[in-house]
Amino acid sequence: KELSSEAFSSFLNSTSKKVERVLGSDLLADLLVDYDGDADGAKRASTKVSDGSKFLSSRHIYECPKWTATRDITDMDWSPLHRELMLCGYHMPTTSSSLGQPVGSSAVKVLSPDDTPSDSLAPRSGELLSDGLALVWNLAMPNRPEHIFTCGSPVTTTRFHPTESALVIGGCQSGQVVVWDVRAGRMPVQKSILTTTASGNSKGHTHPICAMEVTEGGAGLVTGATDGRVNFWSLSNLRDPAESLQIGDSLSCLAVSPESETLICGDDVGSIYAIQSSNSSIGGGGQRSRRQVRKLDGGTECHYGMVTSLATKTLKAAARAGLSKGFLRGSGGLFLSSGVDWTIKMWAPAYTDKPLLSLMSHSYDYMSDVQWSPAHPSLMATASSNGTVGLWNFALSVEEPITGSDGIVVEPDGGSGRGLNKLKWSSDGRRMLAASADRVHVLVLAEDVVRQKGDEDTKMMNHLTSRGLLDRE
Repeated sequence: KELSSEAFSSFLNSTSKKVERVLGSDLLADLLVDYDGDADGAKRASTKVSDGSKFLSSRHIYECPKWTATRDITDMDWSPLHRELMLCGYHMPTTSSSLGQPVGSSAVKVLSPDDTPSDSLAPRSGELLSDGLALVWNLAMPNRPEHIFTCGSPVTTTRFHPTESALVIGGCQSGQVVVWDVRAGRMPVQKSILTTTASGNSKGHTHPICAMEVTEGGAGLVTGATDGRVNFWSLSNLRDPAESLQIGDSLSCLAVSPESETLICGDDVGSIYAIQSSNSSIGGGGQRSRRQVRKLDGGTECHYGMVTSLATKTLKAAARAGLSKGFLRGSGGLFLSSGVDWTIKMWAPAYTDKPLLSLMSHSYDYMSDVQWSPAHPSLMATASSNGTVGLWNFALSVEEPITGSDGIVVEPDGGSGRGLNKLKWSSDGRRMLAASADRVHVLVLAEDVVRQKGDEDTKMMNHLTSRGLLDRE
């Protein structure tokens, strides 16, 4: 009787987690290794991963089949406050769809308080089939999540709150923005509303949210939905958006340029839009947006088909450059896009609306994600539907990836048999998350890959200008 009591279950859950953290201390030290001043660099360089890749110093898989089997990861994030924590959002399990029912269309209705703590691994009745799931992972525990969150709609995008470590933000297929609190159980503590105004317009999203980013230095949030609607929110009020605007008829991804707060959006037909930030701050209580929207007219050089991801540079340029058309001149204004047309494209909207480069996948597989390194000025990573990661250093070459045509095979054993869903760099640029089905792969890059060798930012720009792709400043 005592063994089945709630008090004993709580004790067992907390104690076992502490033991797992202790047992995972060596793993944590391996994943959070700092190369600077490390005397063991030569020893680590001689110990390569099992697939012979010279680009990784270690790799580990994080999965919990009990909770995530038959689900796919939709988004990932690293904690800005605790570098050992990572967040993953998951779609609904494939076994839970009902005939005749729109998949994931139900709204999030139930809020906390919930009597099941988020750090408990044991599910309540029906929780394993919950449409929406978000897990916080600790690098020290590859087999069980640190926190488990659920909701009534599939989670399509997730972010850690930029300043409150206990809060997690999610975007749902129902069109709602939800907030979870680790202190208040597994269910959301807040959700955006779905009601319509007297004119028949909805205040929030009514279509699935496909992308979400934190803006204004952590004070704001921007979300994009598949119907082309973009909403700007204040993190102090996630019930109603502060601003809204319509971008075409569809939207597939977005990114924010942190230097200028310019928003970049991609859609289902290959178009890319730039939304220049207005001078007024968020918080106007639903006022009509005064932001300037322009479509990048790349003509026949745009993507053919859906734009799967966009990536802006978060690493500040060495020299402060002026703004032109809402983008920094120089390397700070470069952004990347990936598409189902097998290509990665580099853009410099401060100079031209046409892409500077178009990089073709050697395997003719669609590119699911692309990300600039947040710490290396010329390094970027790509994720492909064939299950490989490619690394490019534009200071060395703008024609071939440093990983070669084969790339880095993320699942050497075949694993899920699926391509990669998402990539996410850690803030120091030394680790990368790669999602494959419901698995999270943590890839620790070799020192030779991440260490800068001279002024690689200038080398990259010289490559572009010498080819006539950019005008010399």
